[in-house]
Amino acid sequence: MATMLVKGQVDRSAAATLDGRGGNQGQPLRVAIYDAHPLFVDGVAQALEQSGGFDVVVRATTSGQLLHALDRGPVDVILIEPWGDSGDGMDSITTIRARYPSTAIVALSGLSDAPHVKQALASGAHGYVAKDTRGADLPSLIRHVAAGSMVLPSGGGNRAAGPDLTAREAEVLAHAARGSSNAEIGQALFVTEQTVKFHLGNIYRKMGVGNRTEAAHQALRHGLII
Repeated sequence: MATMLVKGQVDRSAAATLDGRGGNQGQPLRVAIYDAHPLFVDGVAQALEQSGGFDVVVRATTSGQLLHALDRGPVDVILIEPWGDSGDGMDSITTIRARYPSTAIVALSGLSDAPHVKQALASGAHGYVAKDTRGADLPSLIRHVAAGSMVLPSGGGNRAAGPDLTAREAEVLAHAARGSSNAEIGQALFVTEQTVKFHLGNIYRKMGVGNRTEAAHQALRHGLII
């Protein structure tokens, strides 16, 4: 399973609020999925919709289908394979970023090495999720990107560079490294302070450190946070 890490914040929330996308709390996130393989598209859509809080309104297997659908109505998040069989995923990301700057774009790919991750981000993707991610973890990752966080594969595509943290541990670490208290982390992640302490203990053990300052230094050194 790919370890996913929340890295930094993307300044997209203001634009999202202005044009009405992604700014309505309590409303399901409107999602578009583009991949050349219909079975994969349907599987991702099912994983999101079964978790609750998502409305998959576009299921596209060509860039033409995707762009036509987006022209007919806005979405909050777009999941797209940059290097699929069609070969036009990267161009689609660039086009979407220019036309719909407040829409979150997530590269969902079978390739998760550092060069591919960096290329997708440079073209306009706000996050990068590997296709070997567990279906149960995907909804949380997508919500983070929609909320303005950047989600990347462990170590930015180099999994050997850092500890094997779970997605939730990575979320806790990212908040802790930014100086959030246990109470603030719990509030942000909708868990108790005791749960935060439990996750921090696991993080310290896996990273071989004794406190959050050392953990933050390790995370910065491994490229786990920015």
